[in-house]
Amino acid sequence: MSESVSISRRDVLRITAGVGLGAAFGLGVSREAFWRAGLHRVSETRVQMGTLVNITVVHPDNAGAHEMIDSAFLEMERLEAVLSRYRPDSAVGRLNAEGLLEHAPSPLIEVIELALEVSRRSSGAFDVTVAPLVELYGSTFDRLGRPPTDREIDETLSYVGHDGLVVTGSTVTLEDRRMAISLDGVAKGFVVDRVVDQLSAKGAQRVLVDAGGDMASNRSSGRDEAWTIGIQHPRRKEATIGRVQLSGGGVATSGDYFRSFTPDHRHHDILDPRTGRPAQELSSASLLASSAMIADALSTAALVLGPVDGIDFIDGFQGAEGILVSKDGSQLLSKGMGKRLG
Repeated sequence: MSESVSISRRDVLRITAGVGLGAAFGLGVSREAFWRAGLHRVSETRVQMGTLVNITVVHPDNAGAHEMIDSAFLEMERLEAVLSRYRPDSAVGRLNAEGLLEHAPSPLIEVIELALEVSRRSSGAFDVTVAPLVELYGSTFDRLGRPPTDREIDETLSYVGHDGLVVTGSTVTLEDRRMAISLDGVAKGFVVDRVVDQLSAKGAQRVLVDAGGDMASNRSSGRDEAWTIGIQHPRRKEATIGRVQLSGGGVATSGDYFRSFTPDHRHHDILDPRTGRPAQELSSASLLASSAMIADALSTAALVLGPVDGIDFIDGFQGAEGILVSKDGSQLLSKGMGKRLG
Protein backbone atom coordinates (compact mmCIF):
# COMPACT_ATOMS: atom_id res chain seq x y z
CA MET A 1 0.00 0.00 0.00
CA SER A 2 1.47 3.34 -1.06
CA GLU A 3 1.56 6.43 1.10
CA SER A 4 -0.34 9.56 0.12
CA VAL A 5 2.14 12.37 -0.49
CA SER A 6 1.22 16.03 -0.17
CA ILE A 7 2.88 18.26 -2.81
CA SER A 8 2.55 22.02 -2.71
CA ARG A 9 2.28 24.26 -5.77
CA ARG A 10 5.76 25.61 -5.04
CA ASP A 11 7.17 22.05 -4.89
CA VAL A 12 5.70 21.24 -8.30
CA LEU A 13 7.05 24.44 -9.82
CA ARG A 14 10.49 23.53 -8.46
CA ILE A 15 10.29 19.99 -9.86
CA THR A 16 9.14 21.30 -13.24
CA ALA A 17 12.11 23.61 -13.37
CA GLY A 18 14.50 20.87 -12.35
CA VAL A 19 13.68 18.65 -15.29
CA GLY A 20 14.14 21.63 -17.57
CA LEU A 21 13.38 21.05 -21.23
CA GLY A 22 11.91 17.68 -20.37
CA ALA A 23 9.08 19.53 -18.64
CA ALA A 24 8.47 21.67 -21.67
CA PHE A 25 7.88 18.58 -23.76
CA GLY A 26 5.63 16.82 -21.28
CA LEU A 27 8.07 14.76 -19.22
CA GLY A 28 9.29 14.67 -15.66
CA VAL A 29 6.36 15.42 -13.33
CA SER A 30 3.29 13.19 -13.15
CA ARG A 31 -0.18 14.53 -13.83
CA GLU A 32 -1.15 13.34 -10.35
CA ALA A 33 1.50 15.57 -8.78
CA PHE A 34 0.18 18.59 -10.64
CA TRP A 35 -3.40 17.66 -9.75
CA ARG A 36 -2.53 17.47 -6.06
CA ALA A 37 -0.96 20.91 -6.26
CA GLY A 38 -3.97 22.33 -8.08
CA LEU A 39 -1.89 23.06 -11.18
CA HIS A 40 -1.90 21.99 -14.80
CA ARG A 41 1.06 21.89 -17.16
CA VAL A 42 0.06 22.36 -20.79
CA SER A 43 2.57 22.20 -23.64
CA GLU A 44 1.91 22.57 -27.34
CA THR A 45 4.13 22.65 -30.43
CA ARG A 46 3.18 24.25 -33.74
CA VAL A 47 4.96 25.50 -36.83
CA GLN A 48 5.31 29.27 -36.63
CA MET A 49 7.85 31.78 -37.98
CA GLY A 50 9.33 29.05 -40.18
CA THR A 51 10.30 26.84 -37.24
CA LEU A 52 8.85 24.59 -34.55
CA VAL A 53 7.60 26.65 -31.62
CA ASN A 54 6.89 25.05 -28.26
CA ILE A 55 4.93 26.88 -25.57
CA THR A 56 4.69 25.47 -22.05
CA VAL A 57 2.40 26.97 -19.43
CA VAL A 58 1.79 26.04 -15.79
CA HIS A 59 -1.61 27.36 -14.59
CA PRO A 60 -4.34 26.41 -12.10
CA ASP A 61 -6.98 25.99 -14.82
CA ASN A 62 -6.45 23.43 -17.58
CA ALA A 63 -8.97 24.93 -20.02
CA GLY A 64 -7.62 28.39 -19.28
CA ALA A 65 -4.07 27.24 -20.03
CA HIS A 66 -5.14 25.89 -23.43
CA GLU A 67 -6.92 29.17 -24.22
CA MET A 68 -3.81 31.13 -23.23
CA ILE A 69 -1.64 29.05 -25.55
CA ASP A 70 -4.10 29.48 -28.44
CA SER A 71 -4.02 33.23 -27.83
CA ALA A 72 -0.21 33.19 -27.72
CA PHE A 73 0.03 31.53 -31.12
CA LEU A 74 -2.41 34.09 -32.51
CA GLU A 75 -0.15 36.85 -31.19
CA MET A 76 2.81 35.20 -32.90
CA GLU A 77 0.87 35.13 -36.16
CA ARG A 78 -0.04 38.81 -35.78
CA LEU A 79 3.57 39.83 -35.18
CA GLU A 80 4.88 37.61 -37.97
CA ALA A 81 2.49 39.41 -40.33
CA VAL A 82 4.30 42.64 -39.40
CA LEU A 83 7.93 41.52 -39.24
CA SER A 84 8.35 38.81 -41.89
CA ARG A 85 10.30 39.64 -45.04
CA TYR A 86 8.72 36.64 -46.77
CA ARG A 87 5.26 38.22 -46.84
CA PRO A 88 4.86 40.98 -49.44
CA ASP A 89 1.94 42.49 -47.50
CA SER A 90 3.83 42.69 -44.19
CA ALA A 91 5.26 45.97 -42.94
CA VAL A 92 8.77 44.72 -43.75
CA GLY A 93 7.65 43.49 -47.17
CA ARG A 94 6.17 46.89 -48.01
CA LEU A 95 9.27 48.70 -46.75
CA ASN A 96 11.53 46.53 -48.88
CA ALA A 97 9.34 47.02 -51.96
CA GLU A 98 8.88 50.78 -51.66
CA GLY A 99 11.92 51.97 -49.68
CA LEU A 100 9.67 54.04 -47.42
CA LEU A 101 7.14 53.11 -44.76
CA GLU A 102 5.09 55.78 -43.03
CA HIS A 103 3.10 55.07 -39.85
CA ALA A 104 5.16 51.95 -39.27
CA PRO A 105 3.75 49.62 -36.58
CA SER A 106 5.35 50.07 -33.17
CA PRO A 107 6.74 46.49 -33.06
CA LEU A 108 8.70 47.19 -36.24
CA ILE A 109 10.09 50.45 -34.86
CA GLU A 110 11.13 48.74 -31.63
CA VAL A 111 12.91 45.90 -33.43
CA ILE A 112 14.70 48.20 -35.89
CA GLU A 113 15.88 50.56 -33.16
CA LEU A 114 17.38 47.67 -31.18
CA ALA A 115 18.96 46.32 -34.37
CA LEU A 116 20.54 49.69 -35.14
CA GLU A 117 21.94 49.94 -31.61
CA VAL A 118 23.56 46.49 -31.93
CA SER A 119 24.88 47.46 -35.38
CA ARG A 120 26.62 50.50 -33.94
CA ARG A 121 28.02 48.67 -30.94
CA SER A 122 29.28 45.76 -33.05
CA SER A 123 30.89 48.08 -35.64
CA GLY A 124 28.56 46.72 -38.30
CA ALA A 125 28.99 43.00 -37.60
CA PHE A 126 25.24 42.87 -37.07
CA ASP A 127 23.23 44.58 -39.80
CA VAL A 128 19.64 43.95 -40.85
CA THR A 129 20.32 45.50 -44.28
CA VAL A 130 22.28 42.34 -45.11
CA ALA A 131 19.11 40.95 -46.78
CA PRO A 132 20.31 41.41 -50.41
CA LEU A 133 23.46 39.42 -49.64
CA VAL A 134 21.47 36.62 -47.97
CA GLU A 135 19.20 36.51 -51.01
CA LEU A 136 22.22 36.45 -53.34
CA TYR A 137 23.79 33.46 -51.56
CA GLY A 138 20.53 31.52 -51.35
CA SER A 139 19.52 32.07 -54.96
CA THR A 140 23.01 31.38 -56.35
CA PHE A 141 23.34 28.08 -54.51
CA ASP A 142 19.77 27.11 -55.44
CA ARG A 143 20.26 27.87 -59.15
CA LEU A 144 23.92 27.06 -59.72
CA GLY A 145 25.08 25.01 -56.74
CA ARG A 146 27.95 27.36 -56.02
CA PRO A 147 28.67 30.52 -54.03
CA PRO A 148 28.34 33.90 -55.72
CA THR A 149 31.42 35.33 -57.39
CA ASP A 150 33.53 38.05 -55.79
CA ARG A 151 32.16 40.50 -58.34
CA GLU A 152 28.56 39.62 -57.49
CA ILE A 153 29.26 39.93 -53.78
CA ASP A 154 31.05 43.27 -54.08
CA GLU A 155 28.31 44.71 -56.28
CA THR A 156 25.62 43.70 -53.78
CA LEU A 157 27.74 44.87 -50.85
CA SER A 158 27.68 48.39 -52.28
CA TYR A 159 24.09 48.86 -51.09
CA VAL A 160 24.36 47.09 -47.72
CA GLY A 161 24.91 49.22 -44.63
CA HIS A 162 22.90 50.16 -41.56
CA ASP A 163 23.65 53.86 -42.08
CA GLY A 164 21.16 53.73 -44.96
CA LEU A 165 18.34 52.56 -42.68
CA VAL A 166 16.77 55.61 -41.05
CA VAL A 167 14.00 55.82 -38.46
CA THR A 168 12.33 59.21 -37.98
CA GLY A 169 9.41 58.98 -35.61
CA SER A 170 7.12 56.35 -37.14
CA THR A 171 8.65 56.62 -40.61
CA VAL A 172 11.28 54.14 -41.82
CA THR A 173 13.39 54.91 -44.89
CA LEU A 174 15.84 52.89 -46.95
CA GLU A 175 18.11 55.48 -48.56
CA ASP A 176 19.00 53.28 -51.56
CA ARG A 177 16.03 51.72 -53.36
CA ARG A 178 18.09 48.54 -53.90
CA MET A 179 18.33 48.06 -50.13
CA ALA A 180 16.21 45.62 -48.14
CA ILE A 181 16.11 44.46 -44.54
CA SER A 182 15.88 41.05 -42.94
CA LEU A 183 14.93 40.86 -39.28
CA ASP A 184 15.69 37.13 -39.08
CA GLY A 185 18.46 37.72 -36.52
CA VAL A 186 16.34 39.69 -34.06
CA ALA A 187 12.58 39.47 -34.70
CA LYS A 188 12.09 35.90 -33.53
CA GLY A 189 13.50 36.80 -30.13
CA PHE A 190 11.23 39.84 -30.00
CA VAL A 191 8.16 37.70 -30.71
CA VAL A 192 9.18 35.16 -28.04
CA ASP A 193 9.53 37.96 -25.47
CA ARG A 194 6.10 39.36 -26.36
CA VAL A 195 4.45 35.97 -25.96
CA VAL A 196 6.08 35.36 -22.57
CA ASP A 197 4.88 38.79 -21.39
CA GLN A 198 1.37 38.09 -22.66
CA LEU A 199 1.13 34.71 -20.94
CA SER A 200 2.49 36.10 -17.68
CA ALA A 201 -0.01 38.98 -17.78
CA LYS A 202 -2.84 36.46 -18.23
CA GLY A 203 -1.83 34.68 -15.02
CA ALA A 204 0.47 31.83 -16.07
CA GLN A 205 2.62 30.87 -13.09
CA ARG A 206 5.40 29.39 -15.21
CA VAL A 207 6.10 29.98 -18.91
CA LEU A 208 8.75 28.69 -21.29
CA VAL A 209 8.69 29.53 -25.00
CA ASP A 210 11.12 27.88 -27.42
CA ALA A 211 11.13 29.07 -31.03
CA GLY A 212 13.79 27.06 -32.82
CA GLY A 213 16.45 27.79 -30.20
CA ASP A 214 15.35 31.31 -29.23
CA MET A 215 13.99 30.83 -25.73
CA ALA A 216 12.54 32.95 -22.94
CA SER A 217 10.80 32.37 -19.63
CA ASN A 218 9.00 34.46 -17.09
CA ARG A 219 10.80 35.35 -13.88
CA SER A 220 10.50 32.96 -10.95
CA SER A 221 11.04 33.64 -7.27
CA GLY A 222 14.30 31.72 -6.93
CA ARG A 223 17.04 29.75 -8.64
CA ASP A 224 15.40 26.47 -7.61
CA GLU A 225 12.47 27.36 -9.87
CA ALA A 226 14.57 28.19 -12.94
CA TRP A 227 14.35 26.20 -16.15
CA THR A 228 17.40 24.12 -17.02
CA ILE A 229 18.33 24.75 -20.65
CA GLY A 230 20.75 22.64 -22.66
CA ILE A 231 22.97 24.51 -25.14
CA GLN A 232 23.16 22.74 -28.50
CA HIS A 233 26.49 21.27 -29.62
CA PRO A 234 27.17 22.69 -33.11
CA ARG A 235 28.40 19.41 -34.59
CA ARG A 236 26.64 16.66 -32.59
CA LYS A 237 22.89 16.96 -32.97
CA GLU A 238 21.90 15.10 -29.82
CA ALA A 239 24.63 16.56 -27.62
CA THR A 240 24.93 19.72 -25.55
CA ILE A 241 27.97 21.77 -24.57
CA GLY A 242 26.52 22.65 -21.19
CA ARG A 243 23.43 23.73 -19.30
CA VAL A 244 22.26 27.07 -17.98
CA GLN A 245 19.50 28.17 -15.62
CA LEU A 246 16.86 30.45 -17.14
CA SER A 247 14.56 32.44 -14.87
CA GLY A 248 13.41 35.46 -16.82
CA GLY A 249 15.34 36.83 -19.78
CA GLY A 250 16.29 34.83 -22.83
CA VAL A 251 18.82 32.59 -24.49
CA ALA A 252 19.63 32.27 -28.20
CA THR A 253 22.14 30.47 -30.37
CA SER A 254 23.45 31.36 -33.82
CA GLY A 255 25.36 28.71 -35.73
CA ASP A 256 26.82 27.85 -39.10
CA TYR A 257 24.77 24.63 -39.10
CA PHE A 258 21.25 26.14 -39.08
CA ARG A 259 21.28 26.84 -42.82
CA SER A 260 24.48 25.57 -44.36
CA PHE A 261 24.88 25.53 -48.13
CA THR A 262 27.80 23.05 -48.07
CA PRO A 263 28.48 19.96 -45.93
CA ASP A 264 31.65 21.47 -44.45
CA HIS A 265 29.65 24.49 -43.15
CA ARG A 266 32.04 26.84 -44.89
CA HIS A 267 29.19 28.47 -46.77
CA HIS A 268 26.15 29.34 -44.66
CA ASP A 269 23.65 32.15 -44.30
CA ILE A 270 25.21 34.07 -41.39
CA LEU A 271 27.13 36.62 -43.38
CA ASP A 272 29.56 39.32 -42.33
CA PRO A 273 27.83 42.49 -43.58
CA ARG A 274 31.22 44.25 -43.78
CA THR A 275 32.78 41.74 -46.20
CA GLY A 276 29.78 40.02 -47.75
CA ARG A 277 31.24 36.60 -46.92
CA PRO A 278 30.09 33.93 -44.42
CA ALA A 279 31.52 34.14 -40.90
CA GLN A 280 34.43 31.71 -40.82
CA GLU A 281 35.95 31.44 -37.34
CA LEU A 282 33.11 30.16 -35.14
CA SER A 283 30.65 27.28 -35.37
CA SER A 284 28.21 28.69 -32.84
CA ALA A 285 27.56 31.53 -30.43
CA SER A 286 25.11 31.07 -27.54
CA LEU A 287 24.03 34.10 -25.53
CA LEU A 288 22.14 34.79 -22.33
CA ALA A 289 20.64 38.25 -22.00
CA SER A 290 17.85 40.22 -20.37
CA SER A 291 15.54 39.36 -23.30
CA ALA A 292 15.40 36.83 -26.10
CA MET A 293 15.50 39.68 -28.61
CA ILE A 294 18.81 40.97 -27.27
CA ALA A 295 20.23 37.44 -27.01
CA ASP A 296 19.15 36.80 -30.61
CA ALA A 297 20.91 39.87 -32.00
CA LEU A 298 24.03 39.49 -29.86
CA SER A 299 24.51 35.83 -30.81
CA THR A 300 24.52 36.75 -34.50
CA ALA A 301 26.94 39.63 -33.94
CA ALA A 302 29.28 37.49 -31.85
CA LEU A 303 29.36 34.72 -34.47
CA VAL A 304 30.39 37.25 -37.10
CA LEU A 305 32.96 38.97 -34.90
CA GLY A 306 34.84 35.75 -34.13
CA PRO A 307 36.44 34.47 -30.94
CA VAL A 308 38.48 37.44 -29.74
CA ASP A 309 36.31 40.38 -30.78
CA GLY A 310 33.18 38.35 -30.04
CA ILE A 311 34.09 37.81 -26.40
CA ASP A 312 35.07 41.46 -26.00
CA PHE A 313 31.74 42.47 -27.53
CA ILE A 314 29.75 40.25 -25.14
CA ASP A 315 31.70 41.48 -22.12
CA GLY A 316 30.82 45.04 -23.11
CA PHE A 317 27.06 44.37 -22.97
CA GLN A 318 25.71 44.68 -19.43
CA GLY A 319 23.78 41.59 -18.37
CA ALA A 320 24.92 39.47 -21.31
CA GLU A 321 26.97 36.28 -21.07
CA GLY A 322 27.96 33.85 -23.79
CA ILE A 323 29.84 30.81 -24.93
CA LEU A 324 31.50 30.64 -28.35
CA VAL A 325 32.54 27.43 -30.11
CA SER A 326 35.27 27.69 -32.72
CA LYS A 327 35.55 25.60 -35.87
CA ASP A 328 38.06 23.31 -34.14
CA GLY A 329 35.67 22.71 -31.23
CA SER A 330 37.41 24.87 -28.64
CA GLN A 331 35.18 26.92 -26.36
CA LEU A 332 35.51 30.51 -25.22
CA LEU A 333 33.47 31.97 -22.37
CA SER A 334 32.59 35.54 -21.45
CA LYS A 335 33.70 36.79 -18.04
CA GLY A 336 30.67 35.62 -16.11
CA MET A 337 29.58 32.64 -18.19
CA GLY A 338 31.54 30.11 -16.15
CA LYS A 339 29.28 30.82 -13.17
CA ARG A 340 26.16 30.31 -15.30
CA LEU A 341 27.25 27.14 -17.11
CA GLY A 342 26.63 23.75 -15.58
